[in-house]
Amino acid sequence: MSGSEPFVTYLELRESNAEGEQGAGLSHSSAGLVLLHVLELAAAGEPRGAVTCVHEAGEHGGRALTLARALAENGWAVALPDLRGHGRSEGPRGHSNGLKEVLRDLKDVQDHLAYRQPEAPKVLLGQGLGALYALAHACEQGDGLAGLILIAPLTSPSFALPEKPSGLMKLFKKQSADAAGSIGFQADHLTAVQAEREARAGDELVHDVITVRAAEEAMRAAAEYLPKLRQLGVPVLLIAGDRDPHCEVASLRSAAGSAGIELECIAGGRHDLLHDSAAADVRERIVRWLEQRFPR
Repeated sequence: MSGSEPFVTYLELRESNAEGEQGAGLSHSSAGLVLLHVLELAAAGEPRGAVTCVHEAGEHGGRALTLARALAENGWAVALPDLRGHGRSEGPRGHSNGLKEVLRDLKDVQDHLAYRQPEAPKVLLGQGLGALYALAHACEQGDGLAGLILIAPLTSPSFALPEKPSGLMKLFKKQSADAAGSIGFQADHLTAVQAEREARAGDELVHDVITVRAAEEAMRAAAEYLPKLRQLGVPVLLIAGDRDPHCEVASLRSAAGSAGIELECIAGGRHDLLHDSAAADVRERIVRWLEQRFPR
């Protein structure tokens, strides 16, 4: 199998309680087990390690396929999971029961890769909200993690959520954790490339839904884990565009320069750097950083 040809793996999702902690067994629907969809690419030649890419809110793993192919060509096995409620994974659209649930699912993906390549270095890459999830994973359960790449992390997540009941209504009706709001990203904030805007708009797996619980946990992740960047014991690559309204470069500069943390600022870059004008340059920077940190 060539390194550029993706194949699909399905992992079984565990039940969660409202706090995201693991329930009694496997999750089920009327159609059977609830599954996590993971695209994988085998490394070309002798594998040098594995990279897991965690996608942005409302998106799916396949959106990073061009980057994944570049990594595979350079000897990295790549996993592109669709988080619960996203892409071809099951679960209510845009909903999560909290960070604990997301981190459990990421651990399952990492364990799957460890089974395939027990001794190889494992790198976690996240984009946008996925970068916050990757950072939280590194902080909470980073044993065995060799490196971290954070692309345009949401420094101050803000979403259009349903209004909470007010007045007498708040006494009788509480806002549901799975009430749907909007992610609200504007196309011109994501990329300057019109063809990429059209491709994203036409992607049936991309959605604009985020629930109250998922949004609140995204805001908590930014507040709790971004300040911990300097405390990580693994090398970190930060990549951000200076025209990104969702990622404040200045807030990342304070962490850059610390031991093992590098910041690459993309001039004119918007939020979706993997599909913006400098996407090829971003891919090259990622490949070069991995080569420097993990030479053959």
